[in-house]
Amino acid sequence: MWSLLLQLLASSSSAASWDRYDRPCTYPNSCWPSASAWSSLNRTLEGSLIRSRPPAAPCHDNFLNTTACDEVKQNWLHEFWRSEQPGAYQDLAWENGDSYCNIDNPQNQTCSQGLVPIYMAQVKNTADVQAAVAFARDHGLSTRVKGASHDYLGRSSGNGTFGIQTIKLRGIEFDDSFKPAGAGRNTAAQTAVHVAAGEHWYYVNKAASEHGVVVVSGASYSVGAAGGWILGGGHSSLSPQYGLGVDNVLQFEIVTPDGKLRTVNQFQNKDLFWALRGGGHGFGVVTKVTYKTHPAITAISTILINATFTNSSRHEFLKTALTLQPTLAARNFSGYMYPIPTNFLGILYVPNSADLAGANATLQPLYDFAASETSQGRPVQVETLLYVLTDYFQNFQEDPNTVSEPGIGVNSIIGSRLAPSSAFEGERAEAMANFIENTPGVTILHLVAGGQVSRVAEDATAVHPSWRRATHHIVISAGWDTTTPFAFRDVIRQQLTNKTQELAALVPGFGSYNNEADYNEPNWKEAFWGSNYPRLKSIKATIDPRGLFTCHHCVGDE
Repeated sequence: MWSLLLQLLASSSSAASWDRYDRPCTYPNSCWPSASAWSSLNRTLEGSLIRSRPPAAPCHDNFLNTTACDEVKQNWLHEFWRSEQPGAYQDLAWENGDSYCNIDNPQNQTCSQGLVPIYMAQVKNTADVQAAVAFARDHGLSTRVKGASHDYLGRSSGNGTFGIQTIKLRGIEFDDSFKPAGAGRNTAAQTAVHVAAGEHWYYVNKAASEHGVVVVSGASYSVGAAGGWILGGGHSSLSPQYGLGVDNVLQFEIVTPDGKLRTVNQFQNKDLFWALRGGGHGFGVVTKVTYKTHPAITAISTILINATFTNSSRHEFLKTALTLQPTLAARNFSGYMYPIPTNFLGILYVPNSADLAGANATLQPLYDFAASETSQGRPVQVETLLYVLTDYFQNFQEDPNTVSEPGIGVNSIIGSRLAPSSAFEGERAEAMANFIENTPGVTILHLVAGGQVSRVAEDATAVHPSWRRATHHIVISAGWDTTTPFAFRDVIRQQLTNKTQELAALVPGFGSYNNEADYNEPNWKEAFWGSNYPRLKSIKATIDPRGLFTCHHCVGDE
């Protein structure tokens, strides 16, 4: 079966020799490697080269396997299962593209390849990564890197590409006296944790709790801890306290496009160290990240908010909640808020504080507004649940093997902008309230900047400089179901782009978080990296002069 699949995919002649790439090679072009070349790579990887397909393939007649289909249906919405599959992604938009291969499509409907890479190298160690990269380099292949599969911009998938899947690279190791490679004798040692590329934040946070430390991490427990999250910048509910993820990186290990394993930090490979901290994908395959650790947090004041109101009160409640944002930021709050048409939901944190009364008092403007509106016959209710977490890992207590996070296995797209506190003051709060009210889909206010994030120089890392002036990251979203006609999907995409640009006009001079952004962002270089882009492009040209690691709206994608 393996040889048959190879023959079907291979060109009739061997791959051409590449001195430079006018365009990276994709299937089914004549440059695609021969069957014998793929077989050779598979032997080198000891059978870990996979002919990848969309996960629902066994549920369709052209790949029918009822036993495998039952497993797919059982796990369709489970993010950890999806991260393990060579052809599965957390968001169906980057799995199928505009093609059909879903569990709810008719069995007799042909399953097509979609955006899933033709082959996936499921690397097990650094040597495998080097072999896969060398193969891609020698054949000029358009190459994507797939970690935990949470990418919102489809950078780990692509039509006709070759994929390198890092999910099997596991390992979490704590070091209480770490010094980066190449550091001088007088460099102070730090507490740190080494995290392999296949680890999820759930397991890193669990291990950190057991070790008595905390690591700045993503809010979703299934996000990869050493992949796209950190390469894009990495925001966290701990960021106002300790900085962005990139502010906490001490060292990377990465296989660069020349096939070499490099140790990258502030003492060696300095330009690449700068680029990897926020410059996004396209510089190689990260195999390990070393983060600084912080003393365990023994108290986190936590407030769950559920506010309900009538249509007549929505605008004024929303404006009241928005004008509260600068106060929340100034008082060391962090968290996530969801202003939906009938409710205002949120979870807020105050790390290193057990003062629930003080935290609750900060919300007094919401309580006062509710009382005033209710007394005038317009009922508004603000329900809160207050408690103290005694361990950061308590945010991740749900068993990842039995609980699925929302938004998995669906088609969704997003747009975003960073925002300063001033965006929620005076007339600007009115404008922001109008924008949110007139934006379909879900809007999320991420209170994940300010504080320590703002104390880092704008050019210290590759993230958009406006991260250092922002307090919030605002996300808007849209989506469709699997029956939505392709033409209407394009309409939804355009509507989202238009709305994202409306949001941008409300926060002039502020960029977009490149990990959570509009796929069709028209001014993507400025929006994602601003004044840092020219330096990033120069580093990309040095590290990957032949354009091996390609992806949409990544550095060098002119």
